[in-house]
Amino acid sequence: MYDKKEGENFLMDRLLNIKEAAEFLNVSEMSIRRWTNKGALKCCRVGGRKERRFYKNDLLDFLKDSRIQTPEPLGTGELRLSDGSHVTHFFSEKKEALDSSISYVLAGLRAGETVLVVMPPEKNENFISALELQYPALGRDLKDGRLILSEGTDSPKDMIGYLGSFAAKAGKFRVLGDMSWAICKGWDMEALSALEHASELRHPLRNGILVCQYDLEAFSGAYIMMAAEAHEQIIYKNELKKSAYYRPENKGRNHAPVI
Repeated sequence: MYDKKEGENFLMDRLLNIKEAAEFLNVSEMSIRRWTNKGALKCCRVGGRKERRFYKNDLLDFLKDSRIQTPEPLGTGELRLSDGSHVTHFFSEKKEALDSSISYVLAGLRAGETVLVVMPPEKNENFISALELQYPALGRDLKDGRLILSEGTDSPKDMIGYLGSFAAKAGKFRVLGDMSWAICKGWDMEALSALEHASELRHPLRNGILVCQYDLEAFSGAYIMMAAEAHEQIIYKNELKKSAYYRPENKGRNHAPVI
């Protein structure tokens, strides 16, 4: 005779609860709930409280499906950049900046690149939450060092050393810099210019792509002009253009040396 309780216990033994599923995917339980509510992640409902339970195969399929799409290399529309590119992204809307950042980082992670994100710590939580929605393997990549979060350093010299060391170990990589991190660290425009124009980074960074974001509402015109002079290409409203103000090695400008 079929014992319903025994059958339910057998089923429970084969399934993972929400905590175990979160540990398996290396994400938060909140993310698991969000994905199941949206129908993105399969689950079973068991017991009178309709608690979520998960088959490992469904979790593995979910991980696999999250990597199927292969975006364009830059991750934004049809934009492409060759290795060694150092470009600036000017934006005035926070949503544009976040969407572009997520797409850019996802393109790198899905291509097997090591990704470094430099931004103020207060922006990390929103960025990670948005990224995790589209990339459930995020926790594993953070743990494995394929995605690295940094809040920057206290001086241009230290940051140049940090970027050089990162590039030497990373192989194929990309870097995203929300340049407000430098302001949070107390840098002035001369210090930021020294970093942006640092010729000693050109060789170490030849195997990667760097995108430096500048908020047109937060940075003064002088900062924006400095950024336009420091980058050969500019992304603005999802279009990639050559900078008419680009000055290789900052010729014609007097800025403070790297200290």
